[in-house]
Amino acid sequence: MRVPVEDLHQIYKAFARSRGADEAETALFADGLLRADLRGHHTQGAGLLPYLDGLFDEGIMHFGRPTAIVRETSATALLDGHGGAGHVVAARAMDIAISKARDSGIGFVTAKRSSDCGMAANYALQALDHGMIGIAMSTGPILVAPWGGREAQFCTNPLALAVPAGTEEPIVIDMATSAGSMGAVVLAARDGRMLPGLDVVDADGRYTNDPLRVILNVMDRESRMSGALLPAGPKMFGMVLFVEILSALLSGERDWGDATVSDSTRGRAAFYSQTCIAIDVACFQDTETFAATADRMIRTLSSMTPAEGFSAVRLHGAGARAKESEYRDKGILLRDEEWEMIRALVQRHGLDLRDSANS
Repeated sequence: MRVPVEDLHQIYKAFARSRGADEAETALFADGLLRADLRGHHTQGAGLLPYLDGLFDEGIMHFGRPTAIVRETSATALLDGHGGAGHVVAARAMDIAISKARDSGIGFVTAKRSSDCGMAANYALQALDHGMIGIAMSTGPILVAPWGGREAQFCTNPLALAVPAGTEEPIVIDMATSAGSMGAVVLAARDGRMLPGLDVVDADGRYTNDPLRVILNVMDRESRMSGALLPAGPKMFGMVLFVEILSALLSGERDWGDATVSDSTRGRAAFYSQTCIAIDVACFQDTETFAATADRMIRTLSSMTPAEGFSAVRLHGAGARAKESEYRDKGILLRDEEWEMIRALVQRHGLDLRDSANS
């Protein structure tokens, strides 16, 4: 079904206010969820909200918490999010990274004691809005087994990269470093679809493409599992480790001892940290030259003759502008059950959907 963009945005804002967010936090939270929806990543937008509601209920996620700088140099910072909302902590981290990049050419900021920050691309795009290359990554609930193992030890460890271009759409890579995101695996189980590869491991240690052998509640975005998700082979396990080291280890969020946060509803440990990196292109070359070169690379690759079974060579981020335009014009396309979950959440909390700025 189609939901008007402004209606969904008002729900996100009303939810944030009901949980004690001030106007600045409300904007970061609501805009972050909506941007995920507008890019077609509904498991990080509308589909994520019921899960975030549970994190607030459990006291894992909060508004109104300070984001404190623990250590700092001209190009780096370590932040303590004090259990603040991840959308807020990560946005603040990237703001600091952008400011440092203006002065030093690069800003590298990592945050511990955060919470779920939704779509990692939100924060890479934040740097892109300033003409910079943005990199963002995050850790969280333990869902993914190491390649060759069977027990979950990692989050899906999402990683995003946004690269400015000129007239072409920017390259925006946004991916789980596991074979599939938790949201995608749950949706496959809900729809009775097989996964494209051996992307999960069941309780008996068997690698399989059947998500129903692992997902226990297909209507829960972060279902309990009988088994774990997997990396897409040993090379992508390296990317899982890459994010773990640069986010959870470097921030000090995880010492590989006991968990500091436990998602008791689902019986799993969680380690919420984010790392945001901003790179000022102007410190390396003329920005217009870089943008023109990026355009030529994009046009060259996208105009190549495709291989058999493919309609085109498609770069990451291509089509995002058209999708957003369609959604703003016709409404955001949501699954029926996602919308019903949102409606139930609105009713349960008695959300006031009037925009407080205009009421």
